[in-house]
Amino acid sequence: MEKTRTHRDLLPKDACTSLMMKHILTHSLDDQVFDDRTYPGDGYAWCMKTCREVGPDDEVVRASSCRRGRACWEGCES
Repeated sequence: MEKTRTHRDLLPKDACTSLMMKHILTHSLDDQVFDDRTYPGDGYAWCMKTCREVGPDDEVVRASSCRRGRACWEGCES
């Protein structure tokens, strides 16, 4: 039997700690994923540093791009 995929499974392990998604506030990262999406949530994301859809580096906030290597990235070990 195949493991049920959740939004948590799709969240990159090195996602910035300032990444916020509407899905986290309205549902749960543990909600089941029923389609073939690659990243979690419904696409609505913002940076908690800027409170906008653009990060401190003037780049768009996305689960796919708010990862280690981005100039403004912060992780748990920072």
